[in-house]
Amino acid sequence: MSEKKKGHGTRKHFQILLSEHRGNLFIQMMKEKGIKPTNWLREKVYAFLEKEAPQDLYLEAKQKDEIEWQQVVQNRLEGRALSKILKSIRKKDALP
Repeated sequence: MSEKKKGHGTRKHFQILLSEHRGNLFIQMMKEKGIKPTNWLREKVYAFLEKEAPQDLYLEAKQKDEIEWQQVVQNRLEGRALSKILKSIRKKDALP
């Protein structure tokens, strides 16, 4: 796994290779269930960590992730608000 950031923010990026036929079967089964394969895999990883990691470490990591996500949402809201303000100013400047 590369430590170089590639557009995923602070999230960790994993890439797996599955054999063709079992990979296709997995994708087909996920489609039939209406589940995105990556979402299913993510939930399985989180369930594994919740069960296997020391509880204090898992809860600390989960809390940090939740705080980080709240900050991401706040940053998006602030960015959208700023964008609306700038758009409004540009419209006013464009008027004759």
